[in-house]
Amino acid sequence: MSALRAYLIALTISLWVSEAGLVRAEKIIFAYPSPSTSFLPLVVAQKKGFFDPENLQPELVQIRPAVAIPGLTLGSVDYTTVLGSTIAARMRGVPLVITGVFADKPMDFLLGAKGIASPKDLKGKIIGISALGTATHFLTVRVLKAVGLDPEKDVTLRAVGDEGLRLQALSTGLVQASLLGSQGVIEGEKAGLKVIVAAADVIESLPFAGVTTTLAKLKENPQQIKRVLRAGLRGLRYVQDNKAGTVDVIQSWYRVEREIAASTYDLARKSFSANGEVNEKGILLSMEFARTSGKFEKEISPLEIIDFNLLREVKKELGWR
Repeated sequence: MSALRAYLIALTISLWVSEAGLVRAEKIIFAYPSPSTSFLPLVVAQKKGFFDPENLQPELVQIRPAVAIPGLTLGSVDYTTVLGSTIAARMRGVPLVITGVFADKPMDFLLGAKGIASPKDLKGKIIGISALGTATHFLTVRVLKAVGLDPEKDVTLRAVGDEGLRLQALSTGLVQASLLGSQGVIEGEKAGLKVIVAAADVIESLPFAGVTTTLAKLKENPQQIKRVLRAGLRGLRYVQDNKAGTVDVIQSWYRVEREIAASTYDLARKSFSANGEVNEKGILLSMEFARTSGKFEKEISPLEIIDFNLLREVKKELGWR
């Protein structure tokens, strides 16, 4: 047999095995609400091939929580990254469960207008929020209280709109501070605005993104969940330990310049969970926010919303403490 023929046969077998593997790989749908670094470990796990050894082919699909939650219960979606909506839905009786957490602290920052550099500078000033009763409103109040300000007496809260509008209001002096995400902070700092405090520095725990599925899947297909969690944990560890590689993923997936990708990583780093879990205090805080939108017929405990047993099994298998 000639060397060329042997090479072609080997190549054909290799391609056949590869294609067969792709056919056998189990496809799963992961819903996410909008592009965000909060579920970056999942993106890293996908981009770095951490799902391949698990024989899983994840598809990340942008779906609003109002659609993703019913999609989970109907089986058209396997998992979702959003945790706040999951907790609210579970409190309404929807049979969902959080099995792992990527971000256990907020990725928001209280940004001050020019001349505002500390919490004491905010007394008597106007703080911009998106709208009354929103997550931004709730979180802003929490951050203000954490830095020693009374949201009802020391400042005036003003509804401004989305992050772009709040940044504009800061730049023009319409408001003197507002809670923004990493991209708003990066743009604001270019204009000479300063971060007063990172929400992650003053809020101990508040689950933002992770792995949510149904109680039915937890019961009927725990092995798939373990495979998902194993890939996700490897993505989480990679984000924690490999800045350069993670910045590469941010740059390509979020389609930003490398300098912005690096800044985004630096801003998000402290908000990622150290062990893939969130403590009970964080779940209770999220439940408190859910209650601001209405009453719930039946009270449930945080332990009915989370189940980290499979996660802990995987961590033990991976040698995580």
